[in-house]
Amino acid sequence: MAKRKEEKELLDVFDSYGADPDVLREWDLEVEKVRQVRGVLRIKTAVGTRALKKVNVAEGRVRFVQQVIDHLANKGFHDAPRFIRTKYGDPYVVHSTGIYYLTDWRPGKEADLKKTKNIFLAAETMAKLHNAGIGFAGGGFGQETREDFSAQWGKFRAKLSSYDANLEELREQTGMDDSYRQHREELVKMIDHASEQLARSPYPQIIEWARENRTICHGSFSRQNLIVEKERMAVVDFDHCHFGHPLHDLGALLTRYMPRFKWEASIGFSILDVYRAVREISAEEMTVLAAYLSFPKRTLEVVEAYFERKRDWDAERFSSRFRKQLALDEGREMFVQDLIARYGLNLSAPSFAPHLEGLESYDDLEAMESSSVESRADGWEAPEAHAVDLSESASIHEREESSEVRLASHEKGLEERRTDSRSVLPDAAPRIKPRRKQKPGPWRPGR
Repeated sequence: MAKRKEEKELLDVFDSYGADPDVLREWDLEVEKVRQVRGVLRIKTAVGTRALKKVNVAEGRVRFVQQVIDHLANKGFHDAPRFIRTKYGDPYVVHSTGIYYLTDWRPGKEADLKKTKNIFLAAETMAKLHNAGIGFAGGGFGQETREDFSAQWGKFRAKLSSYDANLEELREQTGMDDSYRQHREELVKMIDHASEQLARSPYPQIIEWARENRTICHGSFSRQNLIVEKERMAVVDFDHCHFGHPLHDLGALLTRYMPRFKWEASIGFSILDVYRAVREISAEEMTVLAAYLSFPKRTLEVVEAYFERKRDWDAERFSSRFRKQLALDEGREMFVQDLIARYGLNLSAPSFAPHLEGLESYDDLEAMESSSVESRADGWEAPEAHAVDLSESASIHEREESSEVRLASHEKGLEERRTDSRSVLPDAAPRIKPRRKQKPGPWRPGR
């Protein structure tokens, strides 16, 4: 009876995840325990713990991801779990319920990026990934570039007009409506300024460099996908990886996590210094990065979520979050001002964000981040609720700075940064595995 109960519980987990446990036979896995953790199944087997993921995308996209991870490993970046081939040699399984791939389960916990040691480790790991990502010779899906900042910013600018029309509808006005009206012009000035600075920057040149060198970005370098064990960080979930300039990842990291440090310049400069110690940032790249950070992305995301109903929040919560983000925009602009001054960049410093007082609490900044299923943690039991320690000192050990900080020219050393492009040949398409009721072969407790 106990065995039947155990089997039912396992099958219930697979059913809830939308997976067919029969695919496990492709790897001859004997399953002991299964648990869903975020978007994957954590599977304990006789030969170790594995992560099984099901995706519903084009097969070419999955092949692209697998080839990117293999390329990184071949270039010396071993902190991304590789696809485990089936007993037939296939890198993944095409099944009637989706495409499945299997990797090792990386032990550790999700990176708490409120801790300075973890944000610095994330910057170092990202730089290593970017170095290894140069020269990827794969093709097919993933060749699209997502670093077209100007197009993205133009869409946000256009959306504001549609939101204005929304305010004219006959409906009860909320506090968020009032806050938006009050600060709309400041948002417009921030958007237009960032767009102007990007247009003045060597943006086309660095994008051309990225295309010539076929550089890879992770595309979702966030705390959910960074696993820390002791002093080492692993990067998981490459489902959004793509060809693009490394600034796409670096700019997103700063935009997402510097607000937690209220854009304190010493921390931001240390993040950049840690990254630069592994992968140099050219003068041209730093100029584009400063223009990128001039854009009020996080604030506009709150506005977008409100008017497009992307969050199930009441108007009061939206208004509070909007005003907090505006207050943080002031710190962001001050950081960009310091960045321009420190590196002598040929840009105009932004200064359009309003000065808002009485918004000391920023504890809900994680609310806009995705959270599929639950936090990742070691152990098979559901993690107990625990208070987040916000008392950790944000002290850092900065390098002694000279009065002038120099950046390498983008052209200087370009040949040294180029690497040989070893071909990554596409694998033969895996055989399609239809849904089956039963088949001989191990997966426990099935027979």
